[in-house]
Amino acid sequence: MKISKDFEVIAGSIPVLISAPHVYAHRRPSLTLSYKGGEQFTDVIVRDICVTTGAWGIVQSRETSFDPNFHKLEDNPYKQGVTEIVELGEIKRFVDIHGLNLTNEYDLGIYYPSKFFKSISLSKEISKALDKGKLRGISTCIFRLHDDMEETLGEYAASELRVPSVQLEIARYIRESDKLRNAFIQNMSSYLLL
Repeated sequence: MKISKDFEVIAGSIPVLISAPHVYAHRRPSLTLSYKGGEQFTDVIVRDICVTTGAWGIVQSRETSFDPNFHKLEDNPYKQGVTEIVELGEIKRFVDIHGLNLTNEYDLGIYYPSKFFKSISLSKEISKALDKGKLRGISTCIFRLHDDMEETLGEYAASELRVPSVQLEIARYIRESDKLRNAFIQNMSSYLLL
């Protein structure tokens, strides 16, 4: 596997890949080429799930001049890393962890790409698995990713790599609370170990 300063790879033993592409600031592909801030604690969530389950992980390790989630494969070392891990680890499920925008009025957004039907089932299973213990009753919304010109990591994993995938957007209050973040990690880990 190629070494990159842009991301860290966590070697796994089960065929699941967990990703945190927006830990640090990154440049969005837009007319202004503005930077978007990092999503706190997404790296902690990925690392802890990987330690608990033996899943593979990929985590943004520094500020980048590209968006690891949106830029196309040829301009995106992070997406190239995902490709290598999927092949190396014979990955069967891809979970992309993000921070939820503060303007949303729900606690967890689960986005699935429509390009691979098994992603819909994965989104429903994860929704059910997370709604337990300290997270019981959280407001979860499941959405289909827009069919537009952008290609998120989840869409890429589903359409090009044929791996069921979801993008999880977690509310800040869950990510910032040790108790709630640990409950999320525990519930997600229990699901992945089934």
